[in-house]
Amino acid sequence: MLPSDIKIGKEQFSVLACADDIVLIAKNEIEIGQIHAEIENTGRNFQVQMNQGKTKYVIVECKNS
Repeated sequence: MLPSDIKIGKEQFSVLACADDIVLIAKNEIEIGQIHAEIENTGRNFQVQMNQGKTKYVIVECKNS
């Protein structure tokens, strides 16, 4: 089971995909790790691997002042 989704507008997302690109969205690094592990496990079933050399991570944090 994937962690909680992120709401963008009126839609809920945890994974966005287009062609061979995938964007993982989570509330924290632990949830990103869980989503990443789930995608890797699912990919193994289809003999698909993530290229770690092309993998990029961005952490965006919003702090309320």
